[in-house]
Amino acid sequence: MVRQLPSLNALKAFEAAARHASFSLAAVELGVTHAAVSRHIRDLETWLGTRLFVRTGRGVELTERGRSYAGDITRGLDVIAAATESVAGRKRRRQRLAVSVEPALAALWLVPRLGRFTVAHPDIDLIIDATSRLADFSRNEADLGIRYGRGPWPNVVSEKLTRTSLTPMCSPEWMRTKGRVHPAGLKADWLLQEETRQFWREWMDAAGLSDRLVPEGPRLSGHLAIPAAEAGQGFALADEIVAGDALVGGRLVRPFDVAVVHYAYFLVRSSSRKETRAMAAFGSWLRHEIGQTLEAVGREASAAPPIGRAAVRRGRAAVRSRRR
Repeated sequence: MVRQLPSLNALKAFEAAARHASFSLAAVELGVTHAAVSRHIRDLETWLGTRLFVRTGRGVELTERGRSYAGDITRGLDVIAAATESVAGRKRRRQRLAVSVEPALAALWLVPRLGRFTVAHPDIDLIIDATSRLADFSRNEADLGIRYGRGPWPNVVSEKLTRTSLTPMCSPEWMRTKGRVHPAGLKADWLLQEETRQFWREWMDAAGLSDRLVPEGPRLSGHLAIPAAEAGQGFALADEIVAGDALVGGRLVRPFDVAVVHYAYFLVRSSSRKETRAMAAFGSWLRHEIGQTLEAVGREASAAPPIGRAAVRRGRAAVRSRRR
């Protein structure tokens, strides 16, 4: 008997999108792009001659026929998966994926989200190496790396994930205790330092304060500065990804709109290696999670409106006046 069946990839895309009520989450689960899921579902609707989803302002919803079809397809794929597992058993090959990540990003942003990746990709053994040292891909120290900087780097393929805005952040309680502070009114011992002063120097230049202020607060590892700021110890210099959860949770605020904007996060791999399925799956998941974080941070409201560059100039003038 010849079975008249649509593409299995189209059925998998439809089933995942129906289960999540989201093309984006289906793409993350399957390790493909949003456009690929949309194309598969469009082809399936054409093959069936009926609409499966209704596109709404908030996403997608199943039609009545789509809902009925989704239930049948889920049961069918479950049967196929169970039959395959019974034959493959423990011999099914798992893919190993080692990712090198800067410690602050790993501890404060990546690790709290890893459960979603492992649920979506149980066949991938994910290894996170939290280190400030750049991985040497020629020695197979990692399969992928998440790097922060300007790029490019030699001998790697790099994809810019998102540009960042590096700016001082503090706790709302600190703001309530100290009152509204202009950049020119910052004190040296309020500024929490990291191993390098490079980023603070660049922010001081952007704020026009490099001639009068040098950070003198406690020197901390990168992944400790943000918790210290949350605890009311002063200002940490951070971006909207690594401090995203603290911003959305209201544990940190960004009182100034002066920021260093020429750095970005990049996903990198060796230029001599082809992208594997595990690499592609992690990259797709990573892009989705970053997009979710940026969307959430964009909605968060600071405790007070940021102080802009005009206020910086006024604050510096006030400081000079007091000195006279």
